[in-house]
Amino acid sequence: MEDSVNYAEYTVTKKAEGTNLRKRIILIAAYLLYIAVVVVIVKVTQGGGAMLGFLFFLLFVILVFFTWKLAKEDRKYECLNAKLVISELNEGIGSKPKVVSEELISAYSIIAPVTDEYKDKWSAADEVKDFRGDTKSPDSYFARLEKDGKSTVIFFEVTNKMLKVMKFYNSKGTVVTTVRR
Repeated sequence: MEDSVNYAEYTVTKKAEGTNLRKRIILIAAYLLYIAVVVVIVKVTQGGGAMLGFLFFLLFVILVFFTWKLAKEDRKYECLNAKLVISELNEGIGSKPKVVSEELISAYSIIAPVTDEYKDKWSAADEVKDFRGDTKSPDSYFARLEKDGKSTVIFFEVTNKMLKVMKFYNSKGTVVTTVRR
């Protein structure tokens, strides 16, 4: 499927800003607190032995492995089977991508760059979902969906190939510009 002319995908990592930055700071503080507690325990127990130190180190590695993924937010955009599918990727063992948005490309009333020219189309929506890795990305686009009397706008990042596929499935509603990728 990946070699199809009507398939495109792109993965972005959420930039450390806002709530994502707070999560990272809290996790790093928790890791440092853990290390400080271990140092105090080792001092109080007069060294505690090599086995105790190894167990604390092993527990720390396991703790970081299973918790750091909470602060790492990757998003995958796919133009797949005439749909725009946006998934959140979780890096845990055995985890699967979680689809957070899936809609036919032709169902969107407009797919356009996030610029002042189209601000009235994306700013007055009932619901806004931001799936961009960086809110200041020059490759930011939005897609507006009118469904059940409610308007939803999703923000995402695009590639040139994604734009071609979107234009193929929604020629009237897709605004094509040149992007970096």
